[in-house]
Amino acid sequence: MQQTQRGRKLKKSQSSKKIRAQTEDIKKKSLNKKTVCVRQFYVGPGNNGKLIANYLSQLQGWKQLDQDISKTNNDFYLKWVQTNSEIQFQLFKEGQQIINHLPNHMILTSKQLIIQTMKEYERSNKQLQFNSSHFFPETYRIDLTSEQLSLEEDQFLKTDNSAIWIIKPTYFNCGRGIKLCSNAKKLKQEFLKLKQISNQIKAQKGFLQNGIFTANLRKCIVQRYIENPLLLEGRKFDIRCYVLIATTRPLFVLFQHGYLRLSVDKYNVEDMDDEKNRYKHLTNAAIQKKHPSFNQSKESTIWSMQQFEQYLKDKKNVTQEKIETLYLQMKKIFAHIIRCSADKFEKRIGTFELMGCDIMIDTNLKVYLIEMNTNPALFLDTTTQAAVIPPVINQTLDLVIYLNEERNKPIEKNLQNYSKLKLGNWEVIHNEVINFNLVTQQN
Repeated sequence: MQQTQRGRKLKKSQSSKKIRAQTEDIKKKSLNKKTVCVRQFYVGPGNNGKLIANYLSQLQGWKQLDQDISKTNNDFYLKWVQTNSEIQFQLFKEGQQIINHLPNHMILTSKQLIIQTMKEYERSNKQLQFNSSHFFPETYRIDLTSEQLSLEEDQFLKTDNSAIWIIKPTYFNCGRGIKLCSNAKKLKQEFLKLKQISNQIKAQKGFLQNGIFTANLRKCIVQRYIENPLLLEGRKFDIRCYVLIATTRPLFVLFQHGYLRLSVDKYNVEDMDDEKNRYKHLTNAAIQKKHPSFNQSKESTIWSMQQFEQYLKDKKNVTQEKIETLYLQMKKIFAHIIRCSADKFEKRIGTFELMGCDIMIDTNLKVYLIEMNTNPALFLDTTTQAAVIPPVINQTLDLVIYLNEERNKPIEKNLQNYSKLKLGNWEVIHNEVINFNLVTQQN
């Protein structure tokens, strides 16, 4: 009897140990299992947004929000859209969300405001060894809605009548609304006439029939045309490069090369006022796509930076040292613009801006900034674009997401020794944490 009772107790004890062991094993497995937090992201329509969506979708724990239902939904971790009008900044949760625009990126991406940004800084810092006069074509801001003649407008009227001018609307991109004028005298006469009827201009009336100025040029810039552009195979080109404001608090800005955009037609200055000849002068991809021969010629209109370098060496006898100097000049341009704008940005943790920037080079290998654009084109129309653009996007997202990870905060600690960051092809041109700006270092 006693033996039976002892046997029962032993079995009970063994059973309890087994249950405890199983429970401990479950707990261990549970602790060892990484908790996957679902992060919802929204990508707006247009501009090949699937490039962003596809990359984020393959990240562990990331889920795409429905495009139609989620337009005004604020329940996202990351949002990528084309314009600021698609963002409710008043609902933005700073430090908890990521969005791909700064509230006031227009200080760089508006054709008029970038001039104001640079001039205001340069007026206050007259001792600068490097400023916008080194890289920005002679430019004047025009406002046809005001009868008052501004100082810049008066200066424009006093310019040489032999100059060729390009007229650009303030807020449009993709080459929309741009006009060329080789008759400076006619341009000035029309400008003065329209200034006198500014009230009608405000109402979008009063424009001269077959005139140079149209309704979308009520506020615009007139810019001296670069008459001696460097040509590749007889064609005009510009360089699309990228500037990334990865974070504004603290300010951390990077540069990356992109690709070249060439015109379909060979360059000449005959009948440049004729709209039919704009393909020779405006290298914007959106303009060139409308050329009747674009589909057959598109691969030849987009060059890689490697093709460009090889052409300069083989056909123009440009040394590698001179090419490196060209590239340094490009980076200095954007570093200067960032130091001009550093105190003007509306700074919020989680906001970033990827800009597509356009550079031109003349026959003397002088580098000019043409413009900076928000929402750069992400279409992969050619083999070169298909090779260049996806890495730009992937490296942008990787860096921005990493810097905003809770475990990597404060951001300052990562930027203190940024060489440890995975930057891909990005090159740092401004780092507020260590008081670094490329221009200041070079001077």
